[in-house]
Amino acid sequence: MAHTLQTFGVIGMFLSMLGLAACGSPAPTSTPTLDINPIRTEVAATVLAQVTQALALTPSATPIPSLTPTTAPTSTPTQEASPIPSATATLATGTPGAGTVDRAQWVSQSVADDTSFAPGETFTMTWRLKNVGTSTWTPAYLLRFFSGDTFGAPKEIPLGREIPPGESVDITIKMKAPTRLGGYRSDWVMSNENRRNFNAPVFLKVKIVTPVTPTPTP
Repeated sequence: MAHTLQTFGVIGMFLSMLGLAACGSPAPTSTPTLDINPIRTEVAATVLAQVTQALALTPSATPIPSLTPTTAPTSTPTQEASPIPSATATLATGTPGAGTVDRAQWVSQSVADDTSFAPGETFTMTWRLKNVGTSTWTPAYLLRFFSGDTFGAPKEIPLGREIPPGESVDITIKMKAPTRLGGYRSDWVMSNENRRNFNAPVFLKVKIVTPVTPTPTP
């Protein structure tokens, strides 16, 4: 920038000299007139050369590259984990069916649920069931263990007689309480001669507790 100002200063000085030369007093007629056109031409050429050199030395502005917007990476959708199905216990005795031919209905039982027994105590359990299906229960029909604790009873109790639709039957089983303290449950289900289970099981829940020793009366 300083070099450019210096160049324009020189140009101004030459132009001032030319102006003074042009405005000077006219020379006597006898003196030959000085032709200043060659001087003007030379000065103009010099000025043009210096201007050209000054422009060549002036650094040109470097264009700033434009920033190209970068597309944000798209997130890949994650696949939801499929829920793990809960484990279902498979009963070896079979699942109760939902048919209408062989159906039993609970009527009553001799030992109420949540009855307390001492460890190893024996008792008699009786279920009264009603035939609410369309088939006649033959003597080969049976009540058999389904799940839980057997309470020391056989796993199959045959009926031993026919039960037509609409009638009830009492099924009595000798049982024994477990020896460890806690709550227990025993599930049983009616089945036909082909071991095909009925609609729903019956059950008994008991509590095994420490027996209370009676205090002797004085």
